[in-house]
Amino acid sequence: MSTAADVTLATAFDTWLADRCPPATVRAIEGGASSEGLWRELEAGGWLDALVPEALGGAGLALPDVRALVEACGYRAVPLPIAETMVARGVQARAGGVRPAAPGPVALAALDAVLGQDARRTWQAALTSALIAGAAARVLELSIAHAQQRVQFGRPIGSFQAVQHRLAVMAEEASAARMAAQLAFAARGDQPDAVLAAMAKSVAGEAAAVIAAGGHAVHGAIGIAAECDLQLYTRRLLGWRTEGGSPAHAAKRVADAWWSGESDRAIDFMLARLSAAGH
Repeated sequence: MSTAADVTLATAFDTWLADRCPPATVRAIEGGASSEGLWRELEAGGWLDALVPEALGGAGLALPDVRALVEACGYRAVPLPIAETMVARGVQARAGGVRPAAPGPVALAALDAVLGQDARRTWQAALTSALIAGAAARVLELSIAHAQQRVQFGRPIGSFQAVQHRLAVMAEEASAARMAAQLAFAARGDQPDAVLAAMAKSVAGEAAAVIAAGGHAVHGAIGIAAECDLQLYTRRLLGWRTEGGSPAHAAKRVADAWWSGESDRAIDFMLARLSAAGH
């Protein structure tokens, strides 16, 4: 559940991104424009040190608070590894006891010796679930707006039952993706729970495919046009869906953990994982 501080911080970060990384900037960076200025501003604003302990000059945020920042990156289709850099800098600071000094992107893959393969996979699953949740919310908004504005046969297409049904399904999937991301970041420690993160990636990954397809179905041919913002998000949804492994692969990790445990019922298994995560 989001706290008031969580919502305020997420709103501030989203406002910051909306001002400094609008769709025009996203397109420019994708086209080869430099992102150095944006990285410097991220550094100056302290956003990259969200997970760095306060004693080392960072924000010292808990995982549930960081989730909202990651979702904002997805919501704004940010073409930079901001979320990965937040994690990498936090891990580096805790491991070395020193706040990272160099601005710019830090990839999770660069932390082999500190994190290890399993921890990187867990973080990647958690991050992509939250990025998907943010982008899914934006695709739903864009699709609803288009359905209200686009007129065919003298009526907004949003008045047609088929379109209403498609939007309803998208809304359900967007909600599922957001709840999945909340689950991935439910732990109160320094690292997401591996099983909950895999579960979140499986749910959010499946939702990403439905929402991307739904957005293009509602928009029609205009949705794939370079000047249409929709494709900025759907391309990322489909990329994040398989980044680090498919939803089916993530689901298998959950199933393996369940079968290797002592709980026969899924609800008991889930309660045990949530309890282990601090809830």
